[in-house]
Amino acid sequence: MSVVITIIAFIVTIGFLVLIHEGGHFAAARLFGVWVHQFALGMGPAIWRRKGRETEYSIRIFPIGGYVRMAGEDRESEEDQAVPQERLFTSKPAWQRMIIVFAGPLMNILAALFLMIAIVGAFGLPYLEVTELVPMPDGSPSPSQGVIQIGDRIERVNERIVYSPQQLQQIIRNANGQAITLELLRHNEHRTVTVTPAWSERDGRYIIGVKFAPVSTSNVIAKLEPNSFLAQQGLQAGDRVLSINGVPIWSFWQMRDVLLNAQSATVVVQRGEQHVTLTLNVAGRAELELFDGFEPEVLMRRVPVGQTIIVGAQRSWDTVVAIVEWLKNLPHRFEQASGEISGPFGIAGVLGQSLQFGLMPFLLVVAVLSLNLGLFNLLPFPALDGSRIVFLLIEMIRRKPIPPEKEGLIHYIGFIILIGLIVLVTYNDIMRFFGK
Repeated sequence: MSVVITIIAFIVTIGFLVLIHEGGHFAAARLFGVWVHQFALGMGPAIWRRKGRETEYSIRIFPIGGYVRMAGEDRESEEDQAVPQERLFTSKPAWQRMIIVFAGPLMNILAALFLMIAIVGAFGLPYLEVTELVPMPDGSPSPSQGVIQIGDRIERVNERIVYSPQQLQQIIRNANGQAITLELLRHNEHRTVTVTPAWSERDGRYIIGVKFAPVSTSNVIAKLEPNSFLAQQGLQAGDRVLSINGVPIWSFWQMRDVLLNAQSATVVVQRGEQHVTLTLNVAGRAELELFDGFEPEVLMRRVPVGQTIIVGAQRSWDTVVAIVEWLKNLPHRFEQASGEISGPFGIAGVLGQSLQFGLMPFLLVVAVLSLNLGLFNLLPFPALDGSRIVFLLIEMIRRKPIPPEKEGLIHYIGFIILIGLIVLVTYNDIMRFFGK
C-alpha cells in the first residue's frame, strides 16, 4: 500500500472522526442557544477559514484533533463582551452544559454503531480466520496446537455463530476453563474440534492461544499491481493458489505464513482451466516487499436483512466490552499494554493495512476508532469530556460551580499529561517502525 495513500487515509479518517465529535458539541451548543466563536478541524495555524454569521469555520495545518470554542466556556474574554449574557456557555443550566459536553462522545459512538450496521448490511459478517498459534507466556505450546491450523475459519463456538475475537473471548470467559466446541471450515471442509482453554497469569484470563486475521480471505489473488514483486515472479490477478512447496493453500494468511518461512517456493496456481507451476525466489524478502501491490479475495457471510441491525449493534457492543476489559486490566499489565497502544503512526499503519484488503476492512477500522474515541473521551481524566461531566455533576450536587480558575488548572495539568502520553506513544510507534 502506497505511503501517500496511507497518509491520505489517515488524514481523511481523523478529519471525519473529529468532525463527528466536534459537530456533536457544536450542534448541541446551537440547540441551546450558546454562541460559538470557532469551529476548527485540526490544530495550529489555519490553512482555510470562513466567517459565518456568528462562527468562524477553519481547517488547521496539523490534522490531529480540533475544537469548538464557545463563548464563556472557560473564562470570559474580550471577544465574549460583545455576546449577550444569555448566550454564554456558563449562563446555561448545568444539565444543558452536560448535554453539550456529552454530545461529542455520543456522536462518535452513534457513528460507530451506524457504520457497524451498514457494514453488516452491505458486506455481511467475517469469518474468524486463524493466522497464528501463540505459545503460552511460560513457553508451553498453544492450547490449540495440533487441533487448529493456520487458515482455519471458525464459524460457531458452542453452537453460537461467532464473528469477532471479542465475542469468542466472552464465550471462553463464560466457559471458565471447560472445553469448548468449535465448528470450522478447513479447505472447504466442515470440521468440529474441541479445545480446552488454559489460564494465562499474564493476561488474567483463559485463552486458547490463537490470533485472528483482520479479515478472512480465500486463496484467490483479487488484485496484483503489474510492477509488484509477486507479479514479477509470474503470479497474476485471478490466480487461485493451490499449493506452496506441497502444502495445500486455502487462504492468504496461510500463503503468507508459508512464504515468509521459505527460502524458495514452488507455487502451483489454477489459471483459468490450467494448472501452472511457478518457482518464487523469496529468500530474505520482508513482508512489505513480498505483498506490496497484492490484494487477496475477502470472504464474508451474508446476514438476513431482518438481522442486520441486531448483529451490527451486537458487534458494536462486543467492541465496547473489549475496550472496557482492556481498560480494567490496564493497571495489572501496564508494561505490556503500553506496547499495545498506538499513536498517529500506528493508527496510520493500521488504516493503510486495512485498505489493502478493501473498503469493508477500512470502514470497520474507522468504526472501531470512532468507538474508541467516544469511550476514551468519556474517561474522567482532566481535559477530557468525561472530567467536564464529573465537574458538572459536582456542580449539580453542590448547587454551585467549582471556581473556574481551579477547574481550568486541573484541565491544564491533564492536557499537559495527555500531550506527554501522545509523545510517548508516538515514540513507541517510531521504535516499532524501525524494529527497535
